[in-house]
Amino acid sequence: MQGNLKTVLPVNDHISPGDRMFKGDRAQYLSVGQSALECISVAMQAAKIETFSNILDMPSGHGRVLRHLQAAFPEARLTACDIETDAVDFCAQTFGATPVYAAELPKDTALPGDYDLIYVGSLLTHLNKERCIEFLEFFHKALRKNGLLLFTMHGRFVARRMRERTATYGLQPDALPKLLREYERKGFGYLNYPKKKNFGVSENYGVSLVSPRWVFAELEKLEGLRLVNFTEFGWADHQDVVACMRV
Repeated sequence: MQGNLKTVLPVNDHISPGDRMFKGDRAQYLSVGQSALECISVAMQAAKIETFSNILDMPSGHGRVLRHLQAAFPEARLTACDIETDAVDFCAQTFGATPVYAAELPKDTALPGDYDLIYVGSLLTHLNKERCIEFLEFFHKALRKNGLLLFTMHGRFVARRMRERTATYGLQPDALPKLLREYERKGFGYLNYPKKKNFGVSENYGVSLVSPRWVFAELEKLEGLRLVNFTEFGWADHQDVVACMRV
């Protein structure tokens, strides 16, 4: 289904009571998933891809994006993967997705692979440089030839909000200058959250800032992975979107 996916209806709008991404505004919640679908549509046009048959959403959460993928590609096999087991179970029960429970380390997550679309929304935004590289290699291996990988990052928009102190992203305000300096010098900055959050992961979980130059340099190391497009704050007018194709 190449082209504009805005018109795809209906979307299963059943929201889990355990979904932390839902803040009470149903329209806003659904618009974030729709935005992901629009990013995928742009990448499909750039890559000249018509449709998908085997889709991975990781981290799936409780299906904020997956419900839109189900509506847009009703014939596709869906896989929901997340470290939160109740979220994966909800996606399996509600959207008919194949459930895969994620581990903290990518090498410990058993994915069948051979996906022609992998959508990674707001995962690398919370990981340090070493873990980001591990996950990029992990997704590269799970992607079939001519398949699309889309992942999101925190970039200049988020950095500006931090500088202006309009948002701290769960970090201590006095820690932001260190993160920004590292980002500006090296193209990648990371800080752990000040206290462990209840996400079922270790203390190695926080907020990253990533420049396009860092992303492009890492993609060059992955054989056969072609950059399809890069859109700053393309997902929900917030996170940068990187789309790659395995050739």
